[in-house]
Amino acid sequence: MPDITWPRLTLPRPSLPRIPRIVLVVAAILAILLIVPLAYMLLPAGRAAVNPQRAASHLPSTSGTTAGETAQAAAIAGVEAKTHLPYRSGTCATNVPCLSLASETVGTDAVAVVFSTASSAARECVGYVYRSGGHWHFLDSVCGLPDQLSPMVAHDAIVHVPGNCANVRAVASLTSGVVACLKDGSTVHIDGGPTYADGRMWWHEQHGWIAHDFLTGP
Repeated sequence: MPDITWPRLTLPRPSLPRIPRIVLVVAAILAILLIVPLAYMLLPAGRAAVNPQRAASHLPSTSGTTAGETAQAAAIAGVEAKTHLPYRSGTCATNVPCLSLASETVGTDAVAVVFSTASSAARECVGYVYRSGGHWHFLDSVCGLPDQLSPMVAHDAIVHVPGNCANVRAVASLTSGVVACLKDGSTVHIDGGPTYADGRMWWHEQHGWIAHDFLTGP
């Protein structure tokens, strides 16, 4: 029988697309950037380093977070934390600085509590607190000689808004109409307050109500 010659089939080789080298380099860098942080978090040493940072981020600050059932309790805790002076309900020991209650100005959902520091310079500290959510919260405090404490009723205060002016409103509210805009450095005489409304503490001067944040001592 004659030999049968079968035709040879030649299949084309699949060709892979050529990937530019720069693409491979970028992909490798991205992989490293993703893998390294993941490995750091999974290793015990990485978790130990991260945990203290998380704990520190939850530490209470001395502004707006110290809460109490009474205005005095919130003010005491806040001023103690800021000045590192202990509060005493009676008189302080001789030549031992401490905080003792001197006076307070009660407004609408806000109080300014004044403490004597029993220091030789007769310095005082005023703690500003406000009521929100059924609790009293510490806002901030100022320390100095009695005539330097401000904003306070019957005291002068300085408007502090560098390069701008502070709005004075007809009512202690951010939605109230603006009746004046006092330039930075202006002196005002506080004759009313404090009042807490719309997330702000407010003080009254001759034109109207101005936010606590815009006022400093003389």
